[in-house]
Amino acid sequence: MRLIFKHIFKDIFAHKLRTLLLLICIIVCSFTAMICMDLSGSLKTMLRGLFSTMAGSSDLEVDTKSPVGDDFADGAPDCNILRIAGISCYFDRRIDSDYSYVNRGEATVVAVDPEEGKNMNVIRDEIQIDGKKAGISKNFAEEFGFEEGDKIVLHGDRDVPVEFTVGTIEEKQGLFSMSDKVIVISLKDMKDLSLSGEAEITSVLVDVKDDSQIKDAEKFFKDKYPTAEVTNFLEDKDLEDSIKGISRIFLILFAICMLLVIFVTVSVSERMISDKMSVVGTFRSLGVSPAKATFALIFENALFGLAGSCIGILLYILIKEPLFNSMLIVEDAIRPKVPMPKFYVYIGVILGAVIIESLCPIKESVKALRVPIRDIIFNTKETEYKPSKAATVIGALLLITAAVTFFFKDSFTTNMICFICVIAGAALLFNYVTRGIAGLLAKLFDKLNWPIAHLAAVEAGAKKSTVGSSVLCVTAAALALVIYMFSNSLSNVYSKQVFKCDVINALSGTKPTMLTYIDQLDGVEQTEFFYLTQDYVKVGEKQKEEILYLYGWKDGGNQLVDTFEGCDDHIGADEVCLGKVLMKDYGLEVGDKVKLTFMAQGYLPAERELTIKSKIDIDYGSGTGTCVVLNEDTYKEIYGDHPAYLFVKGDDPKTIKKTIQDHSADLIPMCMTSNEYMLQLGVSRAILMVIIHMLILIGVGLTFIGVVSNQLIGLEGRKRECAVMTSVAMPRKKLSKMFLIENMIAAGTALLFAVPIGMFMSVIFMRMMDTTGNVIPLLIPVVKCVIYAIFLWGIFTLVSLFPIRALKKMDVVSQLKYE
Repeated sequence: MRLIFKHIFKDIFAHKLRTLLLLICIIVCSFTAMICMDLSGSLKTMLRGLFSTMAGSSDLEVDTKSPVGDDFADGAPDCNILRIAGISCYFDRRIDSDYSYVNRGEATVVAVDPEEGKNMNVIRDEIQIDGKKAGISKNFAEEFGFEEGDKIVLHGDRDVPVEFTVGTIEEKQGLFSMSDKVIVISLKDMKDLSLSGEAEITSVLVDVKDDSQIKDAEKFFKDKYPTAEVTNFLEDKDLEDSIKGISRIFLILFAICMLLVIFVTVSVSERMISDKMSVVGTFRSLGVSPAKATFALIFENALFGLAGSCIGILLYILIKEPLFNSMLIVEDAIRPKVPMPKFYVYIGVILGAVIIESLCPIKESVKALRVPIRDIIFNTKETEYKPSKAATVIGALLLITAAVTFFFKDSFTTNMICFICVIAGAALLFNYVTRGIAGLLAKLFDKLNWPIAHLAAVEAGAKKSTVGSSVLCVTAAALALVIYMFSNSLSNVYSKQVFKCDVINALSGTKPTMLTYIDQLDGVEQTEFFYLTQDYVKVGEKQKEEILYLYGWKDGGNQLVDTFEGCDDHIGADEVCLGKVLMKDYGLEVGDKVKLTFMAQGYLPAERELTIKSKIDIDYGSGTGTCVVLNEDTYKEIYGDHPAYLFVKGDDPKTIKKTIQDHSADLIPMCMTSNEYMLQLGVSRAILMVIIHMLILIGVGLTFIGVVSNQLIGLEGRKRECAVMTSVAMPRKKLSKMFLIENMIAAGTALLFAVPIGMFMSVIFMRMMDTTGNVIPLLIPVVKCVIYAIFLWGIFTLVSLFPIRALKKMDVVSQLKYE
């Protein structure tokens, strides 16, 4: 066994290109596998940590429609509670401007019992917020120039000035993370600010002492307060759905990488074993048993799986923190620590990689053991390609399965099965296509009296290495085309000019009548309010409520924003336009009547029976297919006249922005030019596009290396054939030309069929994206795909340069003497 191990390790370091190829494949696959297996658990742990920095040790939050009393938790499982009263009030600002109408700012005042807050860990033990002392957030203090000991005058519901002392300035955590402008005081001091003279408790945090009773406590408060909104910080359905959607996207990515790894590994393993047949013959002639010989052939691949998976895991650990921090944006709040993956995740990925890498060469290993020792020693390699009956039957069954599952387009699982079956079936049956095309070309070249091209066509359809390279090319190129078309579709969405304005203003409950002065500012040509909100809506008679994006659309369409594809510009008061995913989920069609319950979790839900005017193919604003677009007047009846945005068009955006910021105080929390907004989005989008393009490069690169390895190893089995042809009638120049044409035929055939296969798989891929709630319209640029295929054809044709270079170094005399 020591001799076998010595040879295995020597072989690994002797073939550096092949080792690098397999390692890169396994590293990429292991990396995506780590994301798939670790994503859900890690995000939940981080969110739990984030909630703990915001809500302390609480498990539930109960927001009621009316004030609660001291009997709030009577009858509930044993728990601690934190009663919270909150109002929006004005404070005297420190400003250098002469404009008297902006000498007040607006802030959120939160009142709690100091002892309850400390027990719940939402305020520090050292904080003093009683006796007209207030705590403010660090951001608030820096923006308005407050320091500890300063006086701050608040104007509550009665508009009576009440003076407080800044007792502490806190980081954005606990109660101080509720808003950028938050002031924390005691319940006792809140009485001076409230209209009734009493602190009205409408929000309560609950810490259930026994975690196993959290669900029971949640049910108790929902039953006791039917109109209240009860949030379970650890088991939120919307959060679960969001994490599930992200996990599915990475599962798709993992499936593509896994398929690429399998195709490359099987192809390379076949050539590896062919290359090592002489060693196997030596081992067997020395008395090594077939079992040990099989172990020697498989163990090398297992080592690749072990090493590649470990490197992939290490790479994941190194970039996990920045990756997850970019996924969980918490602004300037204290960011939760990124947890390390569970131990069983490491074991699962490593074992999976080792098992897959061990299974890939089994077929070729068994075939190798059936070869007589004499044939092995005399190096009589079989270079002719012979199709496998079993592979043909399996390939046909896979394509039949793909055809059946293709019609179940609304299921993520069936779409995934269809996606895998298409590429796997194509890989198993594509040898017939390659051999058929090569046969037709051979007849054509024979009629044209092109002997070298004729011989190249015959070899392209007959040699193992060439047919194997063609199969590898078509599978990898089809997968690369899927990613390319996805990238192109995503770029099309990102390049969409949604905003036709120059300045974007985000509003927070401001009425349009308070901003009429903006029309009169110098340089302003046009203004437009845009109505948008998120709300719990119940569709039809089902009890399920889900968060949807709701828009108020002007009659005739909005002029300064273009966010929909498929939305009718004339929506009547009794009409609605729905996103395509929402219509699909509920089996709705254009023209149907649908009952929508708005504010479904509110105190006074609003029901409307509306006629579906049109189906919205894409909402560029939310990127989902679950939007609801109402007539603007209908929207105002339900949600009030509170626009989400004010769009401004003018000749000098920067000057207009500065003027609005100087004159609007807290009426407009965010103001930026459209160029600044798009630049902000472009930075985050660029990261995703880089990852996608890197995947394309990795896929093409791995395929290129795999085909090179195929050709070089295949040349080993054809050296004596080439030596005979060179010695008889064909000079090396013509032999090189034959290799070039042979590769052009194999790669050309692969790319010719990779384009339609890739297009078909892109349709399935986009279906899978739709099921995750990420609606991206599929854009198939046929011309670009053809150009891309021609580019890949050129790349794969260059592979012939490697065997041609090796051919020039071949010693013809040595090869003939060996025979």
